[in-house]
Parts: sequence; structure tokens; C-alpha cells
Amino acid sequence: MVLIYPVQADAADSDDDAEPAFAELAADLSDQWLVEVDVGEDGDDGCFGPLTARAAWDLAVAVDARRPEWMVSVVPLYLPGTADEVVELFDDE
Repeated sequence: MVLIYPVQADAADSDDDAEPAFAELAADLSDQWLVEVDVGEDGDDGCFGPLTARAAWDLAVAVDARRPEWMVSVVPLYLPGTADEVVELFDDE
């Protein structure tokens, strides 16, 4: 199973079977989400959304249950910003 989803860096360790806190993800990261699916070496992949955090999670879990060998990622969809705003997200300074 390769299911990737965001968690807050300072969040306490949780049970592997626990679902993310959808309200917190929407408030802290984004209210719109994408599900990215990478099916393997052939370069076949797809991106589905925008979805709510809960809908993206449900879709990702369902796809992962059917095809556990695929890499399925749940990622926040940000509104486009300026180059400076994007750099600030990753800048440590």
C-alpha cells in the first residue's frame, strides 16, 4: 500500500488506521484537494479534483484498496500566487 497524505509536522503520532482530521487539514492547508494516482513504470498517472479533504481521502482509500501497488497521493490544491509567495512557503530564512 502506497497511500500518501499530509500531516502536520508537530502532530502527535497517531494510530496507522486513524483518519486525518479533515477540518484541520482544510483550515490549515486548503479547502480543496487533489488525488494523484501513479500506476507504474509506463508513466501513466492522473490527477483528480478539486475535492473536499474528506472526498479526496475517500477516493484515495478506495483506489488504494483496489490497486495497492499504485502510488496514491492526497495533496492540497492551493490557489495560484506570486513566485515570491511560493518561495516563502519553502524558504527557511
